Amino acid sequence: MNRVLLALALSFAALPARAEGLEATLSDWGTAGLLQTPTARGLPDGTVTAGLTALGGLHRHVFAGAQLLPGLEVTLRNSTYPSWHGLSEPGVDAKLRLLREGPWWPALAVGGRDITSSGLDLPGKGRFAGEYLVASRRWWTVDLSLGIGWGGLGDRGHVRNPLRVLGGRFKRDRNPADASSRGPEAWFTGERAALFGGLEWHTPLDGLSVKLEYSADRFRAQKQEDLNFRPGSPLNAGLAYRPWRWLEVGAGVEQGSRAMLRLAARFDPREDADSGPPPPTPPPTVGVRPAAPDAALPAADIAALARLHRLPARSARIDGDRAALWLDPAGAGTAPLAREVGRAARLLADGAPPEVEWLTVATGSAGLEGTAVTLSRRAVEQAAAKRGSPEEIWRSARTERSAGPPPDWTTRLAPTVTPTVEASLFEQSAPLVQRTYADAVLTAEPLRGLVLGGGLRLNVSHNLHLLDTNALPAAEPVRSDLPRYADRLAAVERLYAAWLAAPSERWSTRLSVGHMEEMFGGVGAEALYRPLTARWALGLDLNRVWKRPPDDALRLAPESGRNTGHASLYWEAPGAATTGVLRLGRYLGGDWGGTLELMRAFDGGVRLSAQVTWTEGPEGAQSRYGGRLEQGIALTVPFSPGGSWPPDGRLATAVRTLGRDAGQRLHQPLPLYDASVSAGYGRLTGSWPRLMD
Repeated sequence: MNRVLLALALSFAALPARAEGLEATLSDWGTAGLLQTPTARGLPDGTVTAGLTALGGLHRHVFAGAQLLPGLEVTLRNSTYPSWHGLSEPGVDAKLRLLREGPWWPALAVGGRDITSSGLDLPGKGRFAGEYLVASRRWWTVDLSLGIGWGGLGDRGHVRNPLRVLGGRFKRDRNPADASSRGPEAWFTGERAALFGGLEWHTPLDGLSVKLEYSADRFRAQKQEDLNFRPGSPLNAGLAYRPWRWLEVGAGVEQGSRAMLRLAARFDPREDADSGPPPPTPPPTVGVRPAAPDAALPAADIAALARLHRLPARSARIDGDRAALWLDPAGAGTAPLAREVGRAARLLADGAPPEVEWLTVATGSAGLEGTAVTLSRRAVEQAAAKRGSPEEIWRSARTERSAGPPPDWTTRLAPTVTPTVEASLFEQSAPLVQRTYADAVLTAEPLRGLVLGGGLRLNVSHNLHLLDTNALPAAEPVRSDLPRYADRLAAVERLYAAWLAAPSERWSTRLSVGHMEEMFGGVGAEALYRPLTARWALGLDLNRVWKRPPDDALRLAPESGRNTGHASLYWEAPGAATTGVLRLGRYLGGDWGGTLELMRAFDGGVRLSAQVTWTEGPEGAQSRYGGRLEQGIALTVPFSPGGSWPPDGRLATAVRTLGRDAGQRLHQPLPLYDASVSAGYGRLTGSWPRLMD
């Protein structure tokens, strides 16, 4: 076998690769890979997966994962296996691509299985923990992979740990031969490592591939649970088939005699946007300029016409050689922000008086202006007639924060329906805990900057009674009493008022009062510093809140008051489709710590986010372990049941820790950054090529 692996290694440099048009498939563990082993491949950017793997008489993996960035894959998993205790093993797996595949070199990735020492509140209990370095290379329709693994991925111990050979012996508090005692501080420090590898052949039948691999896992944790367990052959073989783009089926024979079956759903937001329905209305036409001022449309009529084109037009003004139209909330729907701006500019160019030469479209949300872009009317007319392009329009465009106060402000009522499925894969007591509910929310904006919101939550189903009780609670429950709230058939989920303002060009503020979310109500304030063209922002929010008793939806318990707040740093990728956030502050349980978030926005209104939180543990909890990790992945997809209502229907699903008291933030219904980013400069420039769609 070692000769085979050596020959496989030498072949990586023997021929140039041809890797176009092939897509990675999933492993048993829910990550992109072969069967038991990972590869250096990743799924298409933004892809979300969820599924179940059953390996006869051994593993059951329930998993959910996401390709959060083109080079970063994260998978949340809960694994059950035969044991005396009948417990499951939560875990978080991650893979980071170090090198893209080139014409003469392979793709290279580093990763870990159970990188947080399992999803439990007790560190060092990851029975499947392992680390690896893997390379993958394709020739035509064959994809070869070769890697070196530690921990559970290197149990066979073919070679001495190369990091020990190069760097000497590292200090280690636990027994390096015991995979069950590995923690994140023990990465790459075992005495032995092992090689693994295999191939995947993408057959001529569309969507079908054949897999063959050599696994270095000897299932040490399973042998510790069952002294009679025998792992069998290290050779595994299987198939992966995608009958539809959203479904992947896997089957195989592993360890020589164990049957494997895998079912997984896949959602690619870019693929969904490309195959989605066309825009509901064609772009407005731009005709010949009116011959006289009295033949043009009044400003109020232009705003009304924009609303008929399903644009969020709130006000319009015509003043001399300039015409302006305010869109609010801009960029919040399924259309790219630049397309909304382009359609608004077309309507102004078609209906404004002949002397108007400059068209201003101001974007905003909740009364806060994002960007005011002023375009040449002649450039818009030429582009609408196919004699120009968005790039040519940009050369003469001018952007600024403010377009001046609008002459009036149309009252807005916005109903929203959000069916939601939340699941936890982080319980020892059950492989999957879920809660399903639907929120119906009505938001009113009677004045510019004033937002009134009310929401009703209908609880559909849950099995929250299976939540772990091993998570140390706070002196006063934060969210560990979640089952009591889910037991209610219906309740008022939120009822609040907020005032948003921009005291200066770079600052925006919010004051809120009322029932912010299902469990807490009170008062809060937030300030955000954000220069117009900057790719960063700074925020600070402070809140005084009280618990809402589950048996009285409108009352606040006076003895449960607590303070919470965070300082936040936001960083946007070019185009603002990807945003990273670092938050530091005090959580609802009185614990101090930080949260790292990653938010993605895709065409079609799809939103993907992930977060991980570390805190010292809630006040009143006596913990000898020092810290708490909370994590989750969330996906939001817009939908419409037909007609024009609801204008903002969304389907939300999330895999996260549920019912914990540590690391819990207030679910603020109107964060300043979220309200402003969709209408901001980054989203406008990032989608500018779609201006004339």
